This record gives sequence, C-alpha cells and structure tokens, in this order.
Amino acid sequence: MKNNSATYFIPASVEEALTTARANGKSFAYIAGGTDLMVHRQQENNDAECLIDLSAIPGFGKITIEEGRLVIGAGATLEALANSETVRNHYPILATAALSIASPVIRKNATVGGNLLVENRCTFFDQSAYWREAIGLCLKCGGDYCIATGGKKACYSVFISDLVPALICLGAAVHFAGEAGAQVMPLEELYTGAGLKSVSLPPGALITRVEVPAGGEVRTWFRKLRPRKSLDFTNLTLALSFAPGTGHLKVAISGADMGPVVFETDDLSNSEGFIKTVAKRCRMVENLFYPRAYRKQMVGVFLRQGLEEVGAV
Repeated sequence: MKNNSATYFIPASVEEALTTARANGKSFAYIAGGTDLMVHRQQENNDAECLIDLSAIPGFGKITIEEGRLVIGAGATLEALANSETVRNHYPILATAALSIASPVIRKNATVGGNLLVENRCTFFDQSAYWREAIGLCLKCGGDYCIATGGKKACYSVFISDLVPALICLGAAVHFAGEAGAQVMPLEELYTGAGLKSVSLPPGALITRVEVPAGGEVRTWFRKLRPRKSLDFTNLTLALSFAPGTGHLKVAISGADMGPVVFETDDLSNSEGFIKTVAKRCRMVENLFYPRAYRKQMVGVFLRQGLEEVGAV
C-alpha cells in the first residue's frame, strides 16, 4: 500500500484556505466532514499531499434566512440541515433528502458542501487498490477504457448526490470563492455531466454556501432507491417541484447519469410522453447494485407517483 500521509492545515478564513491551496499546487484536497474523502484515500483513489481542513472557518456551517432566502453554509452538517426548524417548516424536501443519506453517525460529520461534491461512483472504481489492479484499471483511475461499457471515450461513473436534486428543484444557487474572487451560479451549472471530472469549479475554488430563493406555493416530492435505508449510496434519487398556480414542473434526478438529469415543463397534457422523455435521457449502465433495466423502470414509477402526489396530473 502506498504511503498516503499528508500535511494538514487548519485555516481560519476562506482567504487563508485559498492561499494554502495555491501554495500546494495541484496536490491538495479540501476536507470538512471527510466521510467521502477519507474512504477514497484508504482506497488510494485520492493521494493529495496536503489536506486543508475548513472546519475552523467562522460561519462556515451556519444555516440562516437572509432577505427571505435560505442560506446554507457549505460546512453545515447533514444532521444540522435535517434538524433545522426553518428547513423542516419551509423547505421540507431538504430535510427529507438529508435524512435519506447514510447513517446518523455519518450525518453528524458529513457536510452539505461535501455532498454537493461527492465523487461519482461505479462498481469498478469504488474498490480497494488491490481489487482494481487485479481486475484492471478503469478510465477513472488511470486505465485505458471504461470497464462498465467497454468504451475508451467516456467514463460512465454515476452522479450520486441526494441533496443536489432537491436543491435544484428549489432553484438553488451555489456560491464559491477562487482566484477570480467570489462567484455564483445556478447549482445545475456546477456539474459537467462527465464521469472523469464531474464538477466545473475552477482549480482551487472553494464552495462557501448554497442559497435557496423564497418561493411561492410550491409542492415538492422526493424518493430514493437503494438496497438498505442506511449506509448504501443511491441507485436512483428523484426530486420534483410543482407550482399549482403556474403549472410549472421541475424534475431533477441523480443515480441515473454522469451528472444530474434536469427537466422543466409547463405542459403536462401528455404526462406519459414526458415520463418516457425523462427516462430516455437517463444513460444508465450496469455499474451500480441494481440492474440497469430495473433502475430505468423505476424512473417511470417514481415520476408517476410524484406527479400524482403533488397534483400535477
């Protein structure tokens, strides 16, 4: 096993974290809860020589309401998000999504920012170094082809964040800091849709918070498919929001493609046609626990249930 030790820094501000990152070139990783990162280091999928701990940055984990918007610090834990009275009363889909992730012990440490940036998963990647070397390295860990598909052009590792679909349905924006200063973008634009590099953040950039706008009357729905209701990562997560006044529907899915699958419509006169369009867009392959055909079928099952329960059909 490789020596996976690292220099450990605990900056006191975002600026100090960015300075430390610049000083360490490309061989660094930000760490907050560490529930995903440390597993990847144990598997030798991450060998950064410098770890930058963000937990001491003031206000990094706050959840507040500012000018009518919900502001979630990137360092807020999933437990804090699920237990926030403000979130439970006004954005219940976020509390539901947070509670669907992992186990109570992990939620005490795992952070919102970490879940937004959780590494894409694949049966052939999320293994020990010994296992991967025995079967042959895939594209995501330096090999020549995608073992799941046999192709050499694209990695089909799966985007598996559970918070992202719920946040996208609420119109969330992500704020980050980097060389160009503070910037903001719609959350769905953070993701590239590529398995090898799933996030479009500039090198060294750091997510600072997520903002959810105040909405009118919006009904939301969330479901997650996985073998067990704790520990297991998603095999399909579907969230939707529906505005009865305007008829606007937004659907966001993870566990179905290399990035989040997002659809919006104001016309559900042909709901079955819409469901087929969404399912067709989900480029699933055989690289998670459940078979591709079953996961594909469950896209339709979840969508029909959700549309009916929010009164969209």
